[in-house]
Amino acid sequence: MIKGILLAVDLQNSFLITPECVAVVPKVVAHASQFHQVWATRFFNRNPNFSRQVNWNEMVSGQETELCYALIGVVSKTFDKPSYSSMSPALLQALQKDAITTVAVCGVDTDACVMATALGLFDAGFETFVVSDACASSGGQEYHEAAIKILKRNIGEKYVISFSELPTMLSLGLA
Repeated sequence: MIKGILLAVDLQNSFLITPECVAVVPKVVAHASQFHQVWATRFFNRNPNFSRQVNWNEMVSGQETELCYALIGVVSKTFDKPSYSSMSPALLQALQKDAITTVAVCGVDTDACVMATALGLFDAGFETFVVSDACASSGGQEYHEAAIKILKRNIGEKYVISFSELPTMLSLGLA
């Protein structure tokens, strides 16, 4: 078991709109026991730029913002966020309080919230992995692949991995 956490980004009902996005949830559930804990984030559209600049007014409240029901049994902490990145004072405090130094990030959308969160964790000094086979983009495979390519460049190719590679990375002392 990893003394790090798996951070499941925005696996909420309204973001699980493609088969690729839906497929992330059972992967998280299946691999949850490899981690010290599984934490999750929930996006709430409270930043006026989403409406003003992107003309997007969804994910404000209600059932659409709830975590996928299948995650309820594996997620131990949930953090709400109003922007792409999950990097909030509450998340940072919780990571520090629990002495977490390694975070594996998964979820949707790879090209938006997953990337922003991974880069934020990296910038804050956490050893950051992105679990590529537990990420997807509602924009399609080309957006997911583009984000994975950018993440490999920006956090290190060895840190963008699949769930099957994670035990090997840990045995090499990279986590």
